Amino acid sequence: MKNILIPIDFTPISINALEYAISLFKDFKIEFCLLTIYISKPSKLLGDDYNDEWFGEMDDDASDQMQELVELYNKKSNEYHSFIPIVKSDSIIEAVKKTVESRSIDLVITGTKGVSSIKETFIGSNSLRMINTIDTCPILVVPGSYRYTNLHQIIFSTNYKRTFNNKELKSLIKLGIMKQATIEVVCLSEDAFLTETQKKNKSILEELFESLDINFKKLDWENSETETIQNHTENTKSELLALINHKHNFFHRLTEENVIKKVSFHSKVPLLILPEVL
Repeated sequence: MKNILIPIDFTPISINALEYAISLFKDFKIEFCLLTIYISKPSKLLGDDYNDEWFGEMDDDASDQMQELVELYNKKSNEYHSFIPIVKSDSIIEAVKKTVESRSIDLVITGTKGVSSIKETFIGSNSLRMINTIDTCPILVVPGSYRYTNLHQIIFSTNYKRTFNNKELKSLIKLGIMKQATIEVVCLSEDAFLTETQKKNKSILEELFESLDINFKKLDWENSETETIQNHTENTKSELLALINHKHNFFHRLTEENVIKKVSFHSKVPLLILPEVL
């Protein structure tokens, strides 16, 4: 991983995501692309000259604020890190998507406010749209209250119902190697035994993870898929939960509109979403 994109809106949540990223990759050469946006919608009630002047001021303000932040972090950063300011007039999703493509981004790290009540969802609307729109780059979602803890174990959840390939697991494998972290592969299934297809897919996964410290575990089903994984992540004191966003995964169902209204995903640790590669 060399190029990391972090959307910044100058709130404590986005700054916390930046600080998490810096700590996570403190010993590695990284270019952090810090992206801020402003929305430019011309007012129909105002003339073109006024609109141009107003948007120019917005652009200047956003650029000045971002430049101050970049200068601050470039001054206090270690020799491995550099910070690049990016200011765009666009929607957050389009701005991220275009930057991922133009800057050859390896990972997007974004903050989310987390939850304060059972009615709220861990994945905010912008993060959720980002995950469902950007299918070429992994996205790491960091709860706003989470402070970096040395990464010693990553939970990777799967039910082995689909095959795996190196391209979609590349970021997880790199992260495991870089941090020398154990990857614990957990399987949620109400069935007592794996099917032949599942056994084959598990073998493929073992081969792909051969360079890692890895162990496999079947989780006993609790009240729900989300609760089972969340409790296991917390009980094992794991610092990261990784998922592939595919149709057989509970996360994919969780993000469907009719489900998201009913289910809250209360992850206390960062969540790494890996895009599906077919």
